[in-house]
Amino acid sequence: MVNKMVKVTTAIFLVTILASTAQVKAASNKELSTSKIPSTPKVIKQFSDVKLGDSVSAALEHVDVWQQESGPVAVFTLKYTNGGKNTARLVSYFPKVVVSGSVTAANPVTRDMTKKMIAPGQTIIVTYYAKISTSSLSGMKIAMDVWNPKVKGYLERAGAYRVTSNYSPAVETGESMKLTLGGAPITVQTESLQIIKYNGKVMAKVGLYVTNRGGKAWSDHSYTPYLVTNNGTSFLLHPEAGKSDSTIQPKEKKLVYYITEIPSYLKTTDLRFLWTENDETLKLTLPVASFKLPTATVPNWDIAPGTVKTLTLRGNRVDAKVGQTTVRASGDQAMWNIEMAFKNKGNKTVEIPDYEFAIKASEGSFYPYISDNNKKLTLRPSEEKTISIDISLPLHLRQDLLKLQMIEPSGFGQIPSNPDETGNTPEATDTTGTMNLPIAYFGLLYQAEHKASIGVEYSAQTANGFAYTLESIQRLPWQEVDLVVAKLRLRNTHESKSLLLPDLKVNVNADEKTTLANSEVIADEQGSLIGPGASTEIYVVTRIPYIKDIRSLRFELFTQKDTAKTSFLNLTTSGTMQSIYVLDRGQSYLIETPGRRAEAQERRTIIYEGADSDIIYSELTMTSGEQRRVQAAQLKGYFQSADGKIYEADTVQPEIALQPGAKQLVVFWARVPKGTANEMSLALGTAISGGKLAEPGKDATGVFGVKKLLLSPAKPGASSSLSQLNWFPYTISVSKAVGHLQEGSSSVSLNITFDIKRSEGLTVADAGHKLILVIKDSLGQTQEHTLTPGTDIQVPGTRTVQYVLTDELYKKLKGGWFHLTLIDEFQNERITLGSQSYNVTVELNQDPYEDK
Repeated sequence: MVNKMVKVTTAIFLVTILASTAQVKAASNKELSTSKIPSTPKVIKQFSDVKLGDSVSAALEHVDVWQQESGPVAVFTLKYTNGGKNTARLVSYFPKVVVSGSVTAANPVTRDMTKKMIAPGQTIIVTYYAKISTSSLSGMKIAMDVWNPKVKGYLERAGAYRVTSNYSPAVETGESMKLTLGGAPITVQTESLQIIKYNGKVMAKVGLYVTNRGGKAWSDHSYTPYLVTNNGTSFLLHPEAGKSDSTIQPKEKKLVYYITEIPSYLKTTDLRFLWTENDETLKLTLPVASFKLPTATVPNWDIAPGTVKTLTLRGNRVDAKVGQTTVRASGDQAMWNIEMAFKNKGNKTVEIPDYEFAIKASEGSFYPYISDNNKKLTLRPSEEKTISIDISLPLHLRQDLLKLQMIEPSGFGQIPSNPDETGNTPEATDTTGTMNLPIAYFGLLYQAEHKASIGVEYSAQTANGFAYTLESIQRLPWQEVDLVVAKLRLRNTHESKSLLLPDLKVNVNADEKTTLANSEVIADEQGSLIGPGASTEIYVVTRIPYIKDIRSLRFELFTQKDTAKTSFLNLTTSGTMQSIYVLDRGQSYLIETPGRRAEAQERRTIIYEGADSDIIYSELTMTSGEQRRVQAAQLKGYFQSADGKIYEADTVQPEIALQPGAKQLVVFWARVPKGTANEMSLALGTAISGGKLAEPGKDATGVFGVKKLLLSPAKPGASSSLSQLNWFPYTISVSKAVGHLQEGSSSVSLNITFDIKRSEGLTVADAGHKLILVIKDSLGQTQEHTLTPGTDIQVPGTRTVQYVLTDELYKKLKGGWFHLTLIDEFQNERITLGSQSYNVTVELNQDPYEDK
């Protein structure tokens, strides 16, 4: 009898310890505030209560599965009711999760760790978690075991909840749910699910009605919203207009929108909205409340031509609409001019945000508009102003079905995009990219510009002439004048006859009255036969005062023999010029002239800061695209500020010819006003001289094929050591630096070992950089030395350089240090490459009596 009691007592003790360990092992000494405990989302009752004995029952309120980094976790909530007269202990109840025959003990979440007893007549709610092997609820069973010392194993199965295949943890569409989140009672109901497609991306926008029934403001800052598919794939949601706009005041009912990017192939049926919260102690994310979303709809943002889109800016009504539109052809591009009008209908002055615009084609493609005008548009009450949008589009698009997309400015309603390319990973995806929401799609009236000549092929003007197309015309800054560069394509329309392209000259008249001086024709194939049906390109370059406006230009191309002139081609065009094509950051500038084909790409752009001005310094890597060793095209360029000011760039380019695929470094630099270098872009083109491509060492008289590079200027930071410093094309290291001082001496000797490597991947011309070594001693005194590669320092290789510092004060030193700084000096402006301190070794004098 004693042995039996000992066994029972021991078993009770062990099971009690096991139960306590299972329910307390993740507990924290710090209890969570009850004001943050969310109430259980009450769904349609689908589970019968389980009798636990002694008039205690348990009801399964909610069950869900959420993917963690370590795998899926089942989270469920039990409501315990004590209908008896004695206090019940939670330690006597053992909920378990059964999945495919595998049984896993469940433990309470951190906030419910302190719940130990159920007083008579009391009801308490406890949320449990269990790590399982599947993310599916179907077939799951939650078993309830009760401590019973009279049965084998001391645990008795009291009952179980079976999760059927049709169970959903989400509140049904259209139904509202009362719950407590963050200590505030709220009511939530789904409003809409919108699927937004634009710019090649797909976004889901979820609308919720949230009513704050409490007495203080509420927001969901402590909870994370997700869009969840029926297979468990989740997408992190973000408030449409930022976290600050999601606050809901007491008694307020607010429509809150969340948005996320989703894969285009994702099925938009059976989606649900889910809030989660973090259990920091358990390092788990717990589902809190879930709502089925209604059938997805597509928003209609279309604005008919001439119709107003009403905006609200700082409480003011502003009407936006598209005014006049015109289009003309240019090569394979359609040149659109769109007037966008804004009218202030309110009673306060407003500033129009920097809306972003793009053209949406009926074929589904988008074409963003890049504005060169950064000036803000300010409207007084009742004032109306317009902005002009000039954009080129492929001619193959349906020009009569285009729409102008107006997009929120950068920073308004940005959301991280989170596409899931596979669709198979049931984890929340989240990337750092951003997207802006469209506001409206304005319909555009197709109105052709009757005088348009760019891009239209005209018949030959003589029997042996060429059909011609004015492909482009640009006005470019050049020293103290402007260049007008017209590109013409000539086509031999004969089916079986080759035509000679003669040596051409040109006269150019502005506004039918002013003959422009120094006009020239650039054509690589002059004097060559152009085959039947073949085409060739020529450029006409002329110069005008940069302050002169022109309304029309007339080009008269002719051949001349002695004093006799023979007309070749006459054409007149308007004075409207095409804007310079803007290349994206990192995009290459292509040189497509036969025999000089190459591409140039920004390597780096740095800023040398001066006292009163700065130097912007851009390096481009130019790679030959020819099949043979050729002389590279000479490049010329200028820097342009955000407000349109032009700063002619000095160019440093090697004169050595390039092998196929070989690279050379081309440097552009200019001194610009203090603080403006960050805003600069670089316009560059192929230099010409004397009616042909410029040769190395020759002064350029013009440029063509100009495009603008958006630069990425940087101010290099100094290294805290003298190892692997980049002084292109060299890599410099101080591998050893030793200072020596004889006690009582006035001189410190320094031995500095430099290790130099040179990059051989690029041909580089001397741009005038200087490498400066600054030596500072422990007394604060400095001296500078210019290090010349190949003379002072070996390239490539290692060389030790000796210096001697002299000062009478050194005689008193018993120790010390010296500090080395390497500086890149360019045009008297400096950038520190790196610096490092070293100790001076002091050799003490021998005491003559020491050995005695």
